Amino acid sequence: MLASLTKQLPVQIFLGVLLFLSVAIVSDRFTRGVRLDLTEDKLFTLSDGSKALLTGLEEEITFDFYFSRTLATPYPQILNYGKRVEDMLRALAAASDGKIILSVVDPEPFSENEDDAVEAGLQGIPLSDGSTIYMGLSIADQLDGKATIGFFAEERENFLEYDLIKAVATLDDSTKKNLSLLTSLPMQYGAGGPQAAASGRAQPYVIYQQLGEFFNVDDMAADFSEIPANTDVLMVVHPPSLSDAQLFQIEQYVLKGGRALFFLDPHSEAMDPRAFAPNSSTLGPLLKAWGVDMPEGKVVGDASLAQRVQMGGIGADAIKDYIVWMAIRSDFISRSDVVTGTIDNLNFATAGVLEPLDGATTKFEPLVTTSAVAMLFDAQRTVGQPDPDALIKDLVATGKNYTLTARVSGPAKTAFPDLVSAEAGPVENAPVAQGSINIVIASDSDIFEDRFWVQLQELLGQRIVVPLAGNGSLILNLADHISGSDALLALRARGISKRSFGVVDALRRDAESRYSQEEQILQNQLQETEIRIAELEAQKPQGTAVLSSEQEAEIEKFRAELLKNRKALREVKRSLRQEIEGLGKWLAFLNIALVPIIIVFGVLLRLMMRRRKAARAAARAV
Repeated sequence: MLASLTKQLPVQIFLGVLLFLSVAIVSDRFTRGVRLDLTEDKLFTLSDGSKALLTGLEEEITFDFYFSRTLATPYPQILNYGKRVEDMLRALAAASDGKIILSVVDPEPFSENEDDAVEAGLQGIPLSDGSTIYMGLSIADQLDGKATIGFFAEERENFLEYDLIKAVATLDDSTKKNLSLLTSLPMQYGAGGPQAAASGRAQPYVIYQQLGEFFNVDDMAADFSEIPANTDVLMVVHPPSLSDAQLFQIEQYVLKGGRALFFLDPHSEAMDPRAFAPNSSTLGPLLKAWGVDMPEGKVVGDASLAQRVQMGGIGADAIKDYIVWMAIRSDFISRSDVVTGTIDNLNFATAGVLEPLDGATTKFEPLVTTSAVAMLFDAQRTVGQPDPDALIKDLVATGKNYTLTARVSGPAKTAFPDLVSAEAGPVENAPVAQGSINIVIASDSDIFEDRFWVQLQELLGQRIVVPLAGNGSLILNLADHISGSDALLALRARGISKRSFGVVDALRRDAESRYSQEEQILQNQLQETEIRIAELEAQKPQGTAVLSSEQEAEIEKFRAELLKNRKALREVKRSLRQEIEGLGKWLAFLNIALVPIIIVFGVLLRLMMRRRKAARAAARAV
């Protein structure tokens, strides 16, 4: 029996290898569009928004995917990602009911196909032999609408579906709605302002460019006298100082049913950082007329949601919890609202708070809030060089979840009754004393600034945008939804590349809190000792640089105490670092070693149980 099995073993191995290769080849050929998505956010499954947009296409769209598969063969990373992009394109084509015509082209060097790729505006990676690897897409519809993705950067793999659907959605410029933007932020120029634009160094805000992809953006002048007549959405972001006449124009637009978004700020981080006073924005009497209050000159600090920031230096010792810069987790973002329901995290900086007024006729619906470990601070404390440790020390949790962003809707009255009665004009343009409003108000404008929510990279001359938080998704979703379009709401929020580790952050904060008090005591002792040494050294007899022996002895005594305090402080910081590093090593063990150990233990346990069962069966047979 054993000899027979031994003879058959090579044949069985050969058949097993043949079966494996056959299954691999067949699956690669016929099941490439089939994927099992085990990611928490389903990053590799087409969203409902994508499917709805694709099935709603009314005309054929051509996808020409130029992928240098042959040249990419020696580069596994590029080759694998090219296949990943091709799989996604095939999935989109399959979901479009035949409206997407996909063509996959391998542009060989110095061929007509390569000329077509260059003419389409695609970019490639040059190789040492003079050839170029292409991995880009040219899209065209039947009405001369065109879009191009010059090169698929692997850094944006999480946003692959969004980039493709966005390109399809923006093919037809005639469907874009009009967004009127009023702001004092340098959105169209970047941090350098108009001077940077004049010298060719302008870097517009990422969100400003994205708004331009989905809307016809009209930049309103600071001295505007009326809201543009074709406005579909009014967006007011950290507005300049407005006159009553300008506020009245905004109010009348809203009271007559105009859709509007307002982003105010008790202190704008984006404006001149050398300012000695908070750079704030307001809407005068309008908020109260709409049933909302935003306490003037106040910012909110939250110990539970504090961002880790580098303050005043390089190194771990300069990294602090800055409680007025908040990393908002999904727990504090409304899950029931269509705009925020799929957004997982947001970054706010020196934000104010919104509160509904007693007796208001409007409906106040919070979209984003703080945790209950929060309180209000004077905005002046965040100007110049703020002290993160002092802010944390002074925080006394109020137990209240403060509102940062809210929908406000329902009946409201004018804040300028005298102007309503004084204005005259055609009946259709006559001012109104009351109306039903539909607006969104946020108490922070820094969510627009790039440094708070994106990481920027350069690749082949392109600016690659990698979101670290959902700020852009929130702004675009709000503008889309309030204008009546929901096509890309859920899709924009998918795939944020940076996720916070809540448990790890909580453990780290607990460790820091146990050492911070001892560290503060030692810091104070150290400072007092240094001051005392300086005082003693200043007590030299006039006309000489020599100290008395008693003074020298006292100075040596304080220097010894200084060294002792420094050593103790180093020990405290070392203990804190070791505890945090120990936590990291323990988590690494859990992630790397624990699961394999459990699997091996389970297999061994199963084998032992089988042997015992076989032994009992043999014993019963005897």
